[in-house]
Amino acid sequence: MQKARRQIEEKLPVIDIIYEIRDARIPESSRNPLLMEMVKGKPILVILNKSDLADPALTKQWVEYYEERGLHCLALNSLTGNVFHEINQKTQLILQELKEKEAKKGMRPRPFRAMVIGIPNVGKSQFINNMAGKNKVKTGNLPGVTKNQSFIKTKGDLLLLDNPGVLWPKFDDESIGFHLALLGSIKDEILPLDEVALFGIRYLVEHYPERIIDRYRLDLESAESMVAILDQIGTSRGCKLSGGLIDYDRVINLFLYDIRNSKLGRLTLETTQDVSI
Repeated sequence: MQKARRQIEEKLPVIDIIYEIRDARIPESSRNPLLMEMVKGKPILVILNKSDLADPALTKQWVEYYEERGLHCLALNSLTGNVFHEINQKTQLILQELKEKEAKKGMRPRPFRAMVIGIPNVGKSQFINNMAGKNKVKTGNLPGVTKNQSFIKTKGDLLLLDNPGVLWPKFDDESIGFHLALLGSIKDEILPLDEVALFGIRYLVEHYPERIIDRYRLDLESAESMVAILDQIGTSRGCKLSGGLIDYDRVINLFLYDIRNSKLGRLTLETTQDVSI
């Protein structure tokens, strides 16, 4: 964290705008609460990435929520969408005052410089590759793929500074850790996977019951606990040990795989009513 902070602070003097990449499925849990302190008043564009995996109605609510509170925000799918035009248009609008100020000083137009920041596994490298029009940055569906800083030229008049994913030292709310663990943004060794899976199942039962019923052919009315739902999933998917006992490790890994690979459809794991900024 300290090394990443130092790298960010060293480059800030030449940066015009911050692109903060978040996961659209967990817009607040994928927000680094130390960011405002680190970027020292630079304009920020919040980018809700992976919007194709999130609940579209809730994503719309999140964008409106942030914009109403003075945060510039866009929802994008940088894996398959063509995001440059939308990003560039929003950036030019945000930095219009800076452009006019430099013009009054007689400065020639120049490419704006943006710093790309985000926690691990929110799709920063995919975003940069999309903006650049080619595979300039190594990508991977694991936290910690990007190791060093590097400037990337985009398809248009923008320069991007890539950064390794940065997590903050301590989660103030345990639900943040569970959200990050459910989507694979932190390593599986950090939190007990049984508790992570039970947290996810509880949320689906409360907010998307039809998804979990259809996926695993469940009878929720007969389930007296979350563990009973694990039992039903294990029975439905044949995750059993010799003697007919449920193989909970297999059930948990199956459920986490399904969540992380959108086998339960487009989901958002937190709503605007859950938080305040």
